[in-house]
Amino acid sequence: MLQVQLIDDHEVVRKGIRRLLEDSGEIQVICESDNGESGFQDYCRHKPDVLLLDLAMPGGDGMALLKQLLAKQPDIKVLVLSMYDDVVFPRRALALGASGYVSKGASADVLLEAVFQVARGGRYVEPRIAQGMVLHSAQSDTPVNVLTAREFEVFSLLAQGESVCHIAEILHLSSKTVGTHRTNILRKLGARNAADLARLAVRHGLIMA
Repeated sequence: MLQVQLIDDHEVVRKGIRRLLEDSGEIQVICESDNGESGFQDYCRHKPDVLLLDLAMPGGDGMALLKQLLAKQPDIKVLVLSMYDDVVFPRRALALGASGYVSKGASADVLLEAVFQVARGGRYVEPRIAQGMVLHSAQSDTPVNVLTAREFEVFSLLAQGESVCHIAEILHLSSKTVGTHRTNILRKLGARNAADLARLAVRHGLIMA
């Protein structure tokens, strides 16, 4: 029986995913977590075969958690299940070491196929998202492409309204370092403040309006 962990802050979403996975008769959801901190602790305690991770969670950043998990266990099999279906987030997650990426709008068959493929040690990207990544592989018109991986983490949190101090806590950095990243992000993106960053993120489908 394949053992899976769910990390998602929405209980209704977790229950729906759990039911879908367990109805297959081949998967057991051994634990559910509603935030990054408990999700990390639950992973260390249960060591599931596959971890399904949402990227958008209050009080923590999914990308930062993904990095933390991979630092703890480099061969961990993480399947990102996210509302973000723009090519930017899949690229970032896969570059960090995620084993797969599926949107929350994917069909049940796609999700099950992704879980089983990742469990076998393969990589899986939802076909619609994979196609978008190929079509936009050479694109240069998405401004956030100029950001480093760390700057993108800070950018996404700033765009969601997080303060420099809270971002420092989430990413385990000093406030001074986050402030430096903020300055560089504003300069690179030609933005004046966090409100400009939020508008930019919404315009490019990186966060919901």
